Amino acid sequence: MSAVTALAKIEAAEKKGALVFVDRDWIEEKTPLYQPEITEMKIDKANDCFNISGKFMPKREVVDRIGEANGIDFIFGEVKPMTVEDDMCGKRIVYTARAQGRKRMSDGSWRTSSMNDYDFDPVLRGMLDFDVTELNAQTKQKQRTGNSGKPYGSTLAKYILELQKVAPQRANTGARLRVIRELVGMPVAFAEKEIEAPLVFGRIVQNTKYILETPEGRAMATAKALDIDMSTLFGTKKPALPTAAESEGQYTPPAGTAEQEPEPTGNTADLANQAATEEEPEFPVDETETQGDGEKSEFEQVSLELEQYLTSYKECLNVTTKNNVNPYEMGMKELGNGNATLESRRKMKDRIRDFLVSKKVKGVA
Repeated sequence: MSAVTALAKIEAAEKKGALVFVDRDWIEEKTPLYQPEITEMKIDKANDCFNISGKFMPKREVVDRIGEANGIDFIFGEVKPMTVEDDMCGKRIVYTARAQGRKRMSDGSWRTSSMNDYDFDPVLRGMLDFDVTELNAQTKQKQRTGNSGKPYGSTLAKYILELQKVAPQRANTGARLRVIRELVGMPVAFAEKEIEAPLVFGRIVQNTKYILETPEGRAMATAKALDIDMSTLFGTKKPALPTAAESEGQYTPPAGTAEQEPEPTGNTADLANQAATEEEPEFPVDETETQGDGEKSEFEQVSLELEQYLTSYKECLNVTTKNNVNPYEMGMKELGNGNATLESRRKMKDRIRDFLVSKKVKGVA
């Protein structure tokens, strides 16, 4: 659809009271190769959302639909369990999810989100839902109280088990939702009145009509539809098979004469057997390439060590120091920096380690 049609659709949705998450400047046409596509979505608050303290957070499958409607491509995602322990909640497993995505702009470029984290603690979430401040044998048997004053439903202990069953999915949903919220401008959860209204999203797609109007576009579309290589479609000139002398570098054309392609013999079986039996010459090794591989491997190793520090000691690092610095956020920023070098990655790892040592954290040498 054209930009004019997209704007008309947005204005019609606004008149119906829909929530619009499309920037009008974003859908302006920058190149005819891409065009906007508007999607209006209706979410069922009872079946498609989690009710958290009166707010409605979309479930994982709904988050995926929202991401698709906005043309968001997730380029990274993981969920890791981490064991934590404190006096209030005891020893438990917390699930930490990380996700990163990107969204195509009207000029064809990509806007990449930051690396978003989301922690889901089943025990802490259960205690909050049951209004419990300390987890012990007595509070584990507590039930929710209805308006009539009578207890109902499962106990806190069973409720925590139910949360642990879906904890990785809940953490992943939270991280993906943060990526979508950053790229789209959507809140984490909706109020009841907001979730009942239609939601309008937009994405940038290829302008197939414009592409098919060009001879090159029609040829490429035909080749893709028929699963044909472009070189096969138009034909290419294949180089002649070298002789044994040419392969070993011993052949020199006569002076004053130009090299000519050998005449085809028509016996393809002989040529195939000859190519299979001849020994291929060695390809010269570039020492700089080997050095580059070694540096790349070292960069990956240092990155892994930095990530292990940030994951294992997040509670000790995610603090504000005297000089107003958060070591955990600085480490995550370094991991998400696509222009980071081996020197910067190693320097950040050493700074994180020295900070943990200065705090006398056990297990850090």
